[in-house]
Amino acid sequence: MPYPRTPLSQCARQAVLLGAVWGLAGCGGGEPDDASADALLAEPTTVAQAVAVSGTTIGQQVLVLVGQGVDMRAVATAQRLTVLGQFGQRPIYRLQAPAGSPMATVVERLRGTPGVLMAEANQASETPEGKRNSFWAIGRTQAEYQAQWAPATLRLAQAHRFSTGQGVRVAVLDTGMDLRHTAFANRLARRADGRLLGRDFVDGDDDPSERGSTADAGFGHGTHVAGLVALAAPGARLMPLRVLDARGQGNAWVLAEALAWAVDPDGRPDTDDGAHVINLSLGSTQPTQLLELAVALANCTFTEDDDDDLDHPGFDADRARCARGHGATVLAAAGNSGSADELVYPAAEEVKGSRAVTATTAQQGLASFANHGGWIKLAAPGDRLVSAVPGGGWATWSGTSMATPLAAGTAALVLTQPPHDALPGATGLRRWRADDVLKRLEDRSKPVCGASVKQIDAAAAVSDTAAPPPVCS
Repeated sequence: MPYPRTPLSQCARQAVLLGAVWGLAGCGGGEPDDASADALLAEPTTVAQAVAVSGTTIGQQVLVLVGQGVDMRAVATAQRLTVLGQFGQRPIYRLQAPAGSPMATVVERLRGTPGVLMAEANQASETPEGKRNSFWAIGRTQAEYQAQWAPATLRLAQAHRFSTGQGVRVAVLDTGMDLRHTAFANRLARRADGRLLGRDFVDGDDDPSERGSTADAGFGHGTHVAGLVALAAPGARLMPLRVLDARGQGNAWVLAEALAWAVDPDGRPDTDDGAHVINLSLGSTQPTQLLELAVALANCTFTEDDDDDLDHPGFDADRARCARGHGATVLAAAGNSGSADELVYPAAEEVKGSRAVTATTAQQGLASFANHGGWIKLAAPGDRLVSAVPGGGWATWSGTSMATPLAAGTAALVLTQPPHDALPGATGLRRWRADDVLKRLEDRSKPVCGASVKQIDAAAAVSDTAAPPPVCS
């Protein structure tokens, strides 16, 4: 699938892009509130805009989907590849090519192999050569977090009269979280035995805490994002999933694994322990078929398509889970190039049950850094937002990464209300179909001043009433 290429943003002019990058949703936007730099926490350099990389794949890895009856190990042996792992019981594999193998040739050979339905490189990034275009410093307060402009724009106080998102689980797939921050007190999802319901897919353990320091480009991103979910839906429970390292970088395979875990943490499709909403403040300019499928599996829309490729018994657990309504609404950041042409994935995959989110300003207009275009249907406040940062502090950050969790939090509020068309056989919070939640957000949104996209109105969405028009200057 071709995708448009746009010039690098200012924060990336020190670097030369050599390949697609998985990471945070884009470079920062906005200016300090005053002349001092401690007021600004602009979003780190990420995606295709901000880093130089020495290759387009991680460790010469290839991702493959095969049909029924295919012996993956025999295929791998014939192609001189090594099987590194399988995506649960699904017929999806991660393969290792020999060092120095031309990846385009490896992928092309696999695509020509009988029974191979999909083959693509595992897109990744390596150590960035470019530097962050800005920095952040502790300098805000919890009072400013509560009193900032975004809650008034979303009409959160009015929305919270109907719902605070009680009982809804929101998975935040990001750089991890400062689990001890006061913003998350009594707001973390727990297992039945009291343990945290979260996972670190970078280090492979059950501690999704932020790693790194302020010298790292992505450090603090997940904590800030999670704080904004909590601001919009204070009654919801947060599921932290660490999928990006301290530089704000990851890869498609890890993200797909985390999406699958988020909707079924215990691996038992009959138990309702997974996320109701998933926040993805990350992306890449390179689309991948694996992530398109992973999002469809997570929000259960894959069952609506007559796709023979998914008749494999390896997808039976997904079908059983989805038959019980255990899917998740997915919100993903649209990117920060200020472009009408750049596409950022997985947001731009436009999978049913998921939506891209762009960012607006306190003046009710589109933020200068925010991507826009017909593929983006939703906007939320994303300019100079105050939220939590590691170490117990509060700081300001700008980006579509900040708009997305406010949309995710609003989706959590909607889920507690009765749907017009309940999913047959489902109960409680599972009565909503993922796409119906998103349609409610769209139908009850309001125009953005000077732009074709519409901004979420939480009070209107929760009460199912018309949103008041914005006051445009």
